Amino acid sequence: MSNLFLYIQVRNNRNNITYNNESIDFVKKTKPSVIVYDIDNHSDNLTFHYANSLIKEAEKVLVFFELEEDASLKQMMALLNNLLDKPDSLKLLIKGNNERLEKTISILDYQKIKENTHEINILETILREFL
Repeated sequence: MSNLFLYIQVRNNRNNITYNNESIDFVKKTKPSVIVYDIDNHSDNLTFHYANSLIKEAEKVLVFFELEEDASLKQMMALLNNLLDKPDSLKLLIKGNNERLEKTISILDYQKIKENTHEINILETILREFL
């Protein structure tokens, strides 16, 4: 079993999705043995199916949500349910706001990154302690 870093963008519009991310690059460089996978709430069913498989197979999962308020979670419900099934081997980071998502994951251990905080410092600490 391996560990998983799952980067999820929850965006109102496909045009708001970014394809280069320093958090992903940092994890790949710092922890090359960790599986890194990124998706967004506009991804297709096959992409979500593969993400769900990775979650089920991973020993530990670190999920980084980058959120926009009121973005749809409809496509992500099966994935969120899989995360809820692994509370002891899961750590969540949230950047941005989405009230519906925060209510859904409220029973899980998560840390909210303030907008003016640089996430690499937080990621570095969590990678050292959790993964």
